Amino acid sequence: MLRALQNIRIGLFISLVNLLIQGVSFLVNNFIAKNLGTVDYGAFTVLQGDYGIFCALADFGMATLILAFFGKRASEGRLFTNVLQLRLLCSVTTMLIMLAFAFTVRRNHPAFQGELILALGLLFQHAFFDWYFICGNLWKTLLISKLLHTLSYSTVMGIALLGLKIHSIGGIALAMVLAALPAWGFGVRKAFTPKILHFTRRSFRFFALMLRNGVPYALASLASFAYLPAGLYAVDKFAPPEFLGAYSFGHKLILLASGFMVYFISSNLIVLHRETSAKDGKVHSKDIIIFTLFIAAASSPLWICPGLILKILFFAFPWTDKVLSDAATVLRILSFSLVFQAIRMDLIAHLLKAKQVWLYIAFIGSCGIINIICTFGAVPAGFPPAAIPFAALSGDICLTISLCAYFLRRRLICR
Repeated sequence: MLRALQNIRIGLFISLVNLLIQGVSFLVNNFIAKNLGTVDYGAFTVLQGDYGIFCALADFGMATLILAFFGKRASEGRLFTNVLQLRLLCSVTTMLIMLAFAFTVRRNHPAFQGELILALGLLFQHAFFDWYFICGNLWKTLLISKLLHTLSYSTVMGIALLGLKIHSIGGIALAMVLAALPAWGFGVRKAFTPKILHFTRRSFRFFALMLRNGVPYALASLASFAYLPAGLYAVDKFAPPEFLGAYSFGHKLILLASGFMVYFISSNLIVLHRETSAKDGKVHSKDIIIFTLFIAAASSPLWICPGLILKILFFAFPWTDKVLSDAATVLRILSFSLVFQAIRMDLIAHLLKAKQVWLYIAFIGSCGIINIICTFGAVPAGFPPAAIPFAALSGDICLTISLCAYFLRRRLICR
């Protein structure tokens, strides 16, 4: 079987496993948009973007390192205590940074109150103990935790949005934090011990070692926010609030689709590790073509009939002709990001398998900087705010071309 077909099969399976939680989250966003309206929903999307960045900062590549370095040992004995202490320290530190960010950068922003609430939410993330369940091979416990969060999230948000009809950003942010508490409390019961509060000299030596080794993974994770999210922040700065709201709908859909694209990187790595033929480090052009055609076909409704897709997926939102037209245009433009991601998917997987993390960071970091310059420079250069979605694709285009050029120059792409 062609490697591309194996990647698609495994990636679809992983995506379907995560579809329940993602689907519930998207359904909740539907009613959040309805309750907030166009303008406030745009500000709420900015808040979610900020929270995503600080979640990545709180992780700082630790989840990857813990799984790679320790595996099952991380769920036992003194090492378990040190790992949990590290996770707790990272969360508290990031919470303080987010609070400072709220008071300095978002002080006069509509999302200010929500920033303060979600900063506290960094301490109560429902996925805080996932690493413990995975390292300890506690798959049934992990499944119970995910189902518990799905149930609590849908229940709490349903009461807040449909019952209480909360229509403020701060109120919805508070409901989201409360919805995460049952799964977080379940993890506390399974993993927390009083020893966590006892810090020793060994603890701080462990922190220094892990943080130093986590830098490349943290930079790779944070650099991804220089791409599609940069467009959202540029719209927030330069465009009218109504356009920000319309932009948020298309942005939300593409981010959701991009999240599923990450699962295909995982499937690609699984196949590469399994196949002895992948040891030569070469990429087959036919695999790239097949996977790109698959993603192009799967995402084609987003650019063929974006208005219809938006009306179906955001069925609860009271659309106006202007908002729907702007949101459809944004969705049509941003959807091509998925095609560029598909082209470079196999290339990125080969870099990661070869442990060329710093090279990957150099690519994604430099092209991310170009993307920020283009998105934030478009309006000052004389382009209208409607041009920002086009500028938001500059990083994808640059990264895709750069990676293809690198592999072609070193003759690492074969037929």
